[in-house]
Parts: sequence; structure tokens; C-alpha cells
Amino acid sequence: MELYKPVLPFAALVLYLAISFPVFAFSTRTESWSEDALLHDGRIIKVSREVEWTFQFLGGDSGSPVFMKSWPDKFWLKFTHPDTHKTIKWQGEQYFEPILLDIVDNIPYLVVMGSPNKSTEKIYGCPELPYIYLRYEEGFWGKWVPIPVEQAPSVLQEANLSPEYPDFPRAYDPKSDGDWDQEQGGRWRPLRDLSPKKVQAMIERVEKRSQGGFQARIPRNYDEWNYVYKNSRRNERKQGDCRPPLQPLPDIPLPKPVDVELETVESTDYIVKSANEYYKYLSEKKGTVTRANCVTLFRPPKPENLMLGERFVKDPTGNIRLPYSGPSPLPLGMLEKRVERYCDDKFVWFVAGHEELGKTIITKYSTSGDFFYNTRISNPKNTEGRMFAGKMVLDSITTENNFFYFYWNQDIKRPDDRTLEYPNRMLKFRFREPAQESIPR
Repeated sequence: MELYKPVLPFAALVLYLAISFPVFAFSTRTESWSEDALLHDGRIIKVSREVEWTFQFLGGDSGSPVFMKSWPDKFWLKFTHPDTHKTIKWQGEQYFEPILLDIVDNIPYLVVMGSPNKSTEKIYGCPELPYIYLRYEEGFWGKWVPIPVEQAPSVLQEANLSPEYPDFPRAYDPKSDGDWDQEQGGRWRPLRDLSPKKVQAMIERVEKRSQGGFQARIPRNYDEWNYVYKNSRRNERKQGDCRPPLQPLPDIPLPKPVDVELETVESTDYIVKSANEYYKYLSEKKGTVTRANCVTLFRPPKPENLMLGERFVKDPTGNIRLPYSGPSPLPLGMLEKRVERYCDDKFVWFVAGHEELGKTIITKYSTSGDFFYNTRISNPKNTEGRMFAGKMVLDSITTENNFFYFYWNQDIKRPDDRTLEYPNRMLKFRFREPAQESIPR
């Protein structure tokens, strides 16, 4: 189950472990009870229900089984059709639980709570919300088939089956309206027959503690669903998810980059003896155009659709997206980004080092989203044949008199590889910024 605690964390853990280790599950306990389900037309039908506790052993790497607590996670129901008097059954897969049963135009319908994956898609379909609509089809055996929410009768609105099970062997006394009732000998009498009133009380209790995950009034879209974490479901695709993978919007089309020549302003060789010395030296090259200046200039993606990407805060239309929002054409390092953003109070520069091998692309915008230019530089080469050609020093950019300045750091060959000294070369480059180009919004 995904929708109300404590089932959610257990289900997620079992899914993870099932992928990682061999899993052996078997039933340890089965309980049964009955409920009076109130139909949309006022009729009441008695529903026989059953819940099974499954117990998990998961084989660890050492060969010793990992103990998992048993949990009520498989449900069945049976009822007699009030018009045809035919006995109809439903059996759920693990972590799928019925919350509504109704008869519409003589056809039985079920609403089931659960999150289908690729292995259960044929049984439950693949709805966007974890509320599954099933229609009963007559036949020699009879079967439940999933239907899209758009085809489900509109009267299927209010849950009329308990989204939890009675507390066995302890339960509510039917005369006490929800309070505990102790019998002689200090035992508790289990409640095996739930009235519509009792079912409604259990529905309300689960709804209050589920943070909106389960609703008595069944949602048909995200707007109707009050789940606190619904945007996580909307924006995530976990392993085995049967829903189509999410796709970010395509990159903003940019003009072909203009190649610019670098002019060396200065070159300094230096030696450090530790990582602390190295990073301290780099920090001394900080310019006036930094990443920190960008913090307030971009509007984060809308929580309900992270794929829409960020926007320029100062854009009066609120619609201009940032470039380089898709995946990088070239592989990235473990801790590297596709693009670094550098800003001052008027402009934004996007520095992308993974668009082309041996090249760095620098794209300039105004802070309100107006495009200025798209340039390309050839990465400075190390003249001593070292494998690591270096990289642009973070936050080392300065612009002055239409020139773009930055520092580039390289390691150079050690005079003695047995020493603990690390020689480097710090280079300062500049190029003349092109005039503003035009790009359609």
C-alpha cells in the first residue's frame, strides 16, 4: 500500500529489498469479517472480506536470512449481486486494497487503492493516481477489468469499504460507538460485522491520519487529490513505474556559437603542498561575476511540474526559460554540472563545458531573459603533455570594457614526483564580447 501509514514505508522497503535480494513470502495469518456497503442508490449489500498477513524472509549476502515483520497486505472480498443473486469474488495482488464497491446499471464496479507497476499493469492498468477503477465482466468465469478514470461512472465518488481492517483479536464493540469494551476475563471481543456507520467511522479515521493520501471522496485528478506529497508522485518515476517516463522540455534553441580567440593576459606557476593551500589560492582569484549573484534571479520550477524548468524572475511575461535545461550531449563527471551560471546585476552568463569535446560555450543573457550572444572557445591546452588540461576557475569571471576575463588552472609536470609538492599554472585569459544578437522569444 502506498497511501496511508504505516503501510507506505513497509511497501517501499519491501520493493527495494525485493530487487536487491531473493525474497520468500508466505502467509502467517488470515482474518475475515463482513461489511455492509452503502450503494449510491441507497441499497445496502453485505460484503465478506478477508485480509492476509504475509511474512518475508530475505536472503542476505552472508546467507543469513533477514527477518521482516509480517504485515496485512493482501485482500479479498465476496458479495452477492442484489439483482442477479450471483456470487462475485475479487482477489487483490499484494498492496492493493478495495475502498469502494457499487452497482451501476446492473454492473459491479470496484475502486482499489494501490500503485500498479509494470508487473501488475495487465491486472490494474496504469492510472496516474493510485486509485484504480475495475469493472466486472460477466462470462463463464467472470473477471474484473481495469477501466480509465474517464470511463468510470460519475456516481463512483464516496468510499464505502473500510480502508483498514478491524483490529483482531481486539476490536470495537458495536454498542460502544468506537470505544473499547472489555469482556469477562480481560479479553476483547473482535468485531466481525461492520455496519455502514462503523465503516464510515473507520474511513474517517484513516482519512485523518493519511495526510490526504486516502480520501473518502475519491479524487479523479491531481486537483481533487489533497495528498501532501502528491507532487512527488507527479514528478517522480520509481523503478518499475508503468507510467511513461517524464520528459523535460527541449532545450531553448540557440544560434550557432561564434568562435572567439583567447588572449593570454598573464601566466603564473605556483606550488602548493596540500588541498587546503590549493583551494585557498583558487579562492583568491574571485571575480565580480559569480554564481552567488544568481540566487535571486531565477524562479524555480513549479512544484506541480518540475519538467517545465526555471524562469527569469525579471522577465515581465514570466515565460522565458533558461537555456541548457536538458541532458548534456557529453558525459559529465560525478560532481560536475552541465552548465554553471554566473551573474552580475545586469547579465547572466551560462558557461557550458560539456557540449563539445575540447570546447567551452559561453552564452550571455540579460537578467530579464534577453539573449545577447553565444560564443565558443577552444579549451587552453597544456603545453607539457599532461593528461589534465585544466578547467575554468569557479567564480573567477570579470567583465570590463567589453572584455570577458577568467582564470584557467592547470597542473604541470613535477620536477620530482617523489616530493609532496604539487606545481600548477594559473592562466588569465580574455576575449572581446560580441555585440548583441537577436533571438526570437
